[in-house]
Amino acid sequence: MAVKKVKMLDGSKKGEESHCAEVDRISKLSDSIIHHILAFLPAVDVVRMSLLSKRWRRMWYSVPTLNFCDLIVPWHCHKARFNKFVDNCLKYREIGMRYIADSTITRLELVILYDGDNANLDKWLNFVVVKNKVEELDLFIRPIYGHRGRYCVPKAVLNAQSLTLLKLDGLKVKSPLLVSLPCLKLLSLREVSGLNDHSLEDLVANCPSLEKLVVSYCGDLSTPQVSSSSLKSCQVELESHQRIEIEAINLESLHFRGTKRQSCETSLATCRSLKSLSLFEVELDGRWLEDYISEHTLENLTISGCLGWKHIKNIRSRHLKNLVLSQKSIKEVDAIIIDAVNLISFTYNAYNMKRFFNISLNSPNLLVCNVKLLCECCTYDTSWYVSLICLLSNLHCSTNMCLRVYSEEALIFPNELRSFCRSLLLAVEHLKVKTLHPLSKSSDLRDAMYWLSPSLKSLSVEQLILIITTIAMDMISLVFGRQSYLSSETRHITYIANY
Repeated sequence: MAVKKVKMLDGSKKGEESHCAEVDRISKLSDSIIHHILAFLPAVDVVRMSLLSKRWRRMWYSVPTLNFCDLIVPWHCHKARFNKFVDNCLKYREIGMRYIADSTITRLELVILYDGDNANLDKWLNFVVVKNKVEELDLFIRPIYGHRGRYCVPKAVLNAQSLTLLKLDGLKVKSPLLVSLPCLKLLSLREVSGLNDHSLEDLVANCPSLEKLVVSYCGDLSTPQVSSSSLKSCQVELESHQRIEIEAINLESLHFRGTKRQSCETSLATCRSLKSLSLFEVELDGRWLEDYISEHTLENLTISGCLGWKHIKNIRSRHLKNLVLSQKSIKEVDAIIIDAVNLISFTYNAYNMKRFFNISLNSPNLLVCNVKLLCECCTYDTSWYVSLICLLSNLHCSTNMCLRVYSEEALIFPNELRSFCRSLLLAVEHLKVKTLHPLSKSSDLRDAMYWLSPSLKSLSVEQLILIITTIAMDMISLVFGRQSYLSSETRHITYIANY
């Protein structure tokens, strides 16, 4: 019986396979591109990709990046299987190294809960570090809930000649350290126990190529002195009463965070090349900081919740381009003069404040002004609106402004105030308003904004929706078990998670 062939829209006939369906475009990609794609996947998914085709069957043997993650609940049910999987992966990779050129592992990311099993960790790291020219090593090894011990960084890791990136999170080190990392450019130490002042100083001193350093909540530090002529970027987060002195003549960026409970200090006397400086909850010598800003070529400055605000009266700079000031207490500075002719972006944040800084802003080239006032008031009274008027009356240099508030009520000025107060933002032409609380009086808000800025050409009003990922938070709490771990793991996220 003859089969009737019907012509399809693409020109093919029914009963015939389309030519497009036969083309495997992914398999035609070069090995380097496929390796780059697979580098973003966990190792278990990379192995599964070998089932796609004959060409992919041994492709994973030569993927330069391996990513093993053990944070799966319930942990106790799969631990043995996970260990076996890693063993087999590394076993076949070792076999592949004998027959496949350029099959060495250049990056390893290991995320695992530690239960005292040193043998497997030592074996895996020894293979990757000693038998491969590993360049990047990212180790997140935290003790499982109920286990107090921590995994100690092997000597082989601290003497890996090819390493350019080393991240240690939750591990421990033993003094004295024997370190030789001549090619290391990025070093990150997060909650590393046993890291005392001398250990940190030795570690940095034996990394002659180091360009970026991250030290975060390492509780055994006291008053370390970090000295490096190659260092360009530094991020430091200290515990209570810790102090750090940084000597880095080529340092360009410093992010320094203390703690709300107690003061932390830093000394930057020799850092004369800074372009970006961020200070969070640290103890300031206000007068010294004023002089430092005026005398150096600082371009980006962030100050938030710092002790010593009251001594900062003037911020004067010909080089400053981006400035962020955050107020978290009414005890902080009352008045501040900002004289920065080349400033292009200014941000002022106030958290649960009804009285704001008295800011005098002289920045004729300002392009963007951001004001964020997070005050969860049930009612906004006259004192709130008067303080807001005083604040905004001095922020009229820019034609673009963004106002972020908790509720639209915060910006709907009473008619009584409008009747005897002049419009404040005469130069503003483009205004964005963002609120956390649902909008219910949009027309009143728009009227208030056009009174506030009569020269407006565009007005944007948005409600920002915050999605709380309870599943992710529950996963973290299940993994670490204790609230202390949860807070320490998420604190550096919550600082930047503001809407």
